[in-house]
Amino acid sequence: MRELRGLRRAARLPLLAVLTAGALVVPATPALADDADTVVALVNEEREAAGCSPVSVDDALTEAAGRHSRDQAERGEMGHEGSDGSRVGDRATDAGYRWSSIGENVASGTTSPERAMQLWMESSGHRKNILNCKFQDIGVARVDGYWTQDFGTPR
Repeated sequence: MRELRGLRRAARLPLLAVLTAGALVVPATPALADDADTVVALVNEEREAAGCSPVSVDDALTEAAGRHSRDQAERGEMGHEGSDGSRVGDRATDAGYRWSSIGENVASGTTSPERAMQLWMESSGHRKNILNCKFQDIGVARVDGYWTQDFGTPR
């Protein structure tokens, strides 16, 4: 069992870069992946308390969220519009997520997953996304202090 834990831990070590479908993707470090897992767990706790089903992590939404967090960090500016004029639906589609409904939460100024969730839950619009029982999938990313949660319902 101890050997399996070591293998899992080794498998999570970050790679310098991976070329995927012509796009350069820099994987999250284990610490950042753990932060995203914490946010997903907190989201699902809030959803359960509200009577919603849990959301599942989706790789395409995680990629879209990561690209947007990276873009925000590079610009030093938080917002829903990307530097290329993209919106959440554009980014999700570009990442390969086929959606029927989509939503996004952004936050900045903290590297704490618990604090990011607190900020979102204190904002009516962000809270509405978290507690939207129609959403089935989620992607979460943080680059520096810039967080993105992308929510979706597949087609």
